[in-house]
Amino acid sequence: MINALYVNGNKSILPGVKETGINLDHVQNGMIAISAVQSGDFDAVIIEDELPLMTPSRLIKELFKTNRAIPIVTLVRSEKRRKTILDDVGMGLFGYFEPEFSKVDHLSDLLKSAKRFHDFKKQAPKTSLRHFSGRGFEKIVGYSDRMLNIYHLMTQIKTKDVTTILYGESGTGKNLIADTLHNISLRRDRPNIAVNCPAIPSELLESELFGHEKGAFTGAYERKDGKFLAANSGSIFLDEIGDMSPSLQAKVLRVLESGEIERVGGAETIRIDVRIISATNQPLDRKIQDGSFRQDLYHRINVFPITIPPLRDRKEDIAPTVMTILKSLKKKHNISVNFISHNAMKRLVEYDWPGNVREMENTLERIVLIHDNPLIRLENIDNILKNNTNTNIEISEKNKTQVTNKDDLDLKLDNHEEEQAKNLNESVLSKINTPMTLKELEKIAILAGLERANWNMSTAAQQLGISRMTLYRKLTQHNISKDG
Repeated sequence: MINALYVNGNKSILPGVKETGINLDHVQNGMIAISAVQSGDFDAVIIEDELPLMTPSRLIKELFKTNRAIPIVTLVRSEKRRKTILDDVGMGLFGYFEPEFSKVDHLSDLLKSAKRFHDFKKQAPKTSLRHFSGRGFEKIVGYSDRMLNIYHLMTQIKTKDVTTILYGESGTGKNLIADTLHNISLRRDRPNIAVNCPAIPSELLESELFGHEKGAFTGAYERKDGKFLAANSGSIFLDEIGDMSPSLQAKVLRVLESGEIERVGGAETIRIDVRIISATNQPLDRKIQDGSFRQDLYHRINVFPITIPPLRDRKEDIAPTVMTILKSLKKKHNISVNFISHNAMKRLVEYDWPGNVREMENTLERIVLIHDNPLIRLENIDNILKNNTNTNIEISEKNKTQVTNKDDLDLKLDNHEEEQAKNLNESVLSKINTPMTLKELEKIAILAGLERANWNMSTAAQQLGISRMTLYRKLTQHNISKDG
């Protein structure tokens, strides 16, 4: 049973709610609601779109001051309320419900999710509560069971100086989790440095991490401290550590084992105290098998692993994530968007989001910039998602096969990859008529890969057997562009 306080103003009690296992205690205005929350034990508060004495937005703000742990759900019946809903997101608002378009069951599911989050926060130590409603967790959106499990794991180590690795697909928000781990730790007032390993050329990454002495290499005109020294006494986040070269892996291992570094070209051993948080979207066990990742480093960084689920596996988190992103975009671009229609939100929830939260952010940004309207409609969503959806369907149909067991599936996948490689090699060989340098051959191979992948950088990099960042560097080196 869910016990909810219903602030209903002049509206009638929501029909059919009690049949879904929700017990409603109702009050008429915000002043009584504040008093009731102070004295009562409610799992959630439901607020109508119009109230006497104070607006719903003002009540949300006051209730949040009174009890930071209690989830607040607002009803949206009028256009007037739709114009203010984004301003309430992040101010204590847990979610919203449109009676005109949604079934009572949807409200029940929302309140059940609210109760889970409320119970989790009540069970957390009082010293941790501020992190869920303030400084620590404010950037993370998600109330699903899988996200609550992650919050639980994070609170378990908030006072422990433990090396942590984050596993998850690209775009799942590993950087936000890393920031939160730092912000709730005992090092929260110390430096927090992030390094995107694939974004820095491998020949420069060592200097970027450990610094260098004057004259260590061409262009080293003065001594420079690296990221590890900048993070001393704080935390350093090594994003996509799986792309790091074996030689650099050895140096990171030394930091973990002895807390010592040396600048490039220097002989001085420097002691540092830094917490290492790393992340990867790759299966490190496979990289260990093929010799591209050190097993001893793996055991050092895998002390406390946290796996972040993809967005498609936590559908209930999509709606609040959408609203949070829209609020941020409204402020960023100073646009008029206030609300998203029921059908448009439904479409976003149904979409699989292969690029996860990062894809959602980019998609929503394109939508609000192209359609600068107060209300985002279904057609606005479809216009943007159409290409992504068609691409996903094409890939799905191309790879669709009837298999009877895992061995058959593995065989078919191997044959598919072998065929791709064969076609790519034939494309390259067809363009070679005279003896060429390795540099010329490399350029032809890259061009052939790009053409076969229709200039999709991720696909081309995969077929060529290199990282996407390496591909970008090669494009610059060979002066390659789509336009010729």
